Amino acid sequence: MGDTVRERAQSEEQRIDLISILRDLLRDWWMIVTAGLAGAMLAYLFLAVVYTPRYTSSATLIVSAKGATNAAVSDLSVTSSLAENFSTVLDSAILKKKVQEELGLDSFPGQVEAAVIPETNMLTLRVTAGSPQTAFELIRSILNNYSEITDYAMDNVVLGVLDAPAVPMSASNPMQKDAVVKKAFLVGAALMTALLALLSHFRDNVKNEKEVEQKLDTKLFASVYHEKKYKSLRQALRARVDRRKKSVTILDPTTSFSFVETFKKIRTKLIYRAQKEQGRVILVTSVMENEGKSTVAVNLALALAQKSSRVLLLDGDLRRPAVHKILEMEIRPNQEVGSYLTGKRGFNQLLTWDEKRKLFVIGGRKRYANSTEIISGERTKRLLEVTRRAMDYVVIDSPPMALMADAEVLAEYADLSLLVVKQGVARTRDINDAIDVLENSGSKLLGCIYNDVRTGVFSGRKSWGYGYGYGYGYRYGYGYGRYHRYGYGAYGRYGYGTADLPETGADAADDRQREEQD
Repeated sequence: MGDTVRERAQSEEQRIDLISILRDLLRDWWMIVTAGLAGAMLAYLFLAVVYTPRYTSSATLIVSAKGATNAAVSDLSVTSSLAENFSTVLDSAILKKKVQEELGLDSFPGQVEAAVIPETNMLTLRVTAGSPQTAFELIRSILNNYSEITDYAMDNVVLGVLDAPAVPMSASNPMQKDAVVKKAFLVGAALMTALLALLSHFRDNVKNEKEVEQKLDTKLFASVYHEKKYKSLRQALRARVDRRKKSVTILDPTTSFSFVETFKKIRTKLIYRAQKEQGRVILVTSVMENEGKSTVAVNLALALAQKSSRVLLLDGDLRRPAVHKILEMEIRPNQEVGSYLTGKRGFNQLLTWDEKRKLFVIGGRKRYANSTEIISGERTKRLLEVTRRAMDYVVIDSPPMALMADAEVLAEYADLSLLVVKQGVARTRDINDAIDVLENSGSKLLGCIYNDVRTGVFSGRKSWGYGYGYGYGYRYGYGYGRYHRYGYGAYGRYGYGTADLPETGADAADDRQREEQD
């Protein structure tokens, strides 16, 4: 089945998802700006290396025939022809040799340009050199020595200086650095934009809802659209100053109506499938980090708790637990799920009742490097057997499947599973591999929850997914802030205290042994 879906997806003509491309470009705007700045810097450095200033000194000359009483009354056609001929003399090798001898130079260090002004008997003489003084000395020497050449070749020509040369004050070829740098910036930004657009188009991930069933080997269970954490810039700045992340839950009064209704619809669909499959333990996992699976698990448990009085949220992520951060709960040492699973604590008092949210919670704050070995132990299976009999629903938040094998172990103990797929994150191949693992496990895969879906270009870029490195922003070595206190221990009056939950003989013996040691 999986191969058929993959082949069908690969055989279909690739369509350009312009919205997805524009959204990716907006997300990576800093790369575009950086590429533009890099191009501008390289262009500036190149100009600084190759640029050589040149200076031009010029003079305007008037050419007339000998015998004419005034240049103005001389025959214009004759003098124009003389001016054209004289311009060639000024640029001749013989005259340049004379200039070299006068100035004591080994070569002529400049360029001479003599051009006739159209329909006149005047011409302009320009000499360009590497320094202002050299250009002026060359043109002055030409004017001093031209007569020695013309007296033999053109003895009927009279040359007058109408505009005398001067030492140039600025370069005649100014470096157009502003224009070049701007063009280089635009070129660099355009190239990076094109590259990012191509990468976005050919990236093998799930870009929109239509691609879920086209590319994946499972059905779309539900779509959860992007929800902003902060409703205003003031809230975002305050959170940054306080260094405290804000969770997004359906019980938060600032959460949008559509977000809350989405999880209510997921709850309704999940209850129907759970009754049909006769399952109570629901595993929520993802392929990669930062896909928002912890937030989905928490909100799913909260939504179920609104319909049922016995719902347990179990934080199955021993590497980087996140549930207590989202719910802002304090986990006491005797409530650490890791301590129980490693045999350091008994089952008594493990369960926590959240009075505010009407939800049972088993979680932890400690991190365990050998989490896979702990999860694979007999105590995990025993814990789920006990809670399956005592609860209406058990929602497990597990680690990402691509990072560790914990989720595969938990999937063997669960009844149902949901795979959270964040828009445009994990590769399609990796998602399908995870789907195959879940389908071959002991749990029934209900489908995928397409998470953090953005339908527009300017729909924001921040994820509302939580969990250490899964969108919460803590990753390794995070610190703990102050957490709100709820009625822990008050659950006994509802008749669901841990002392009333069914225990195996091994659990009871462990508890007695811990008490004797204490």
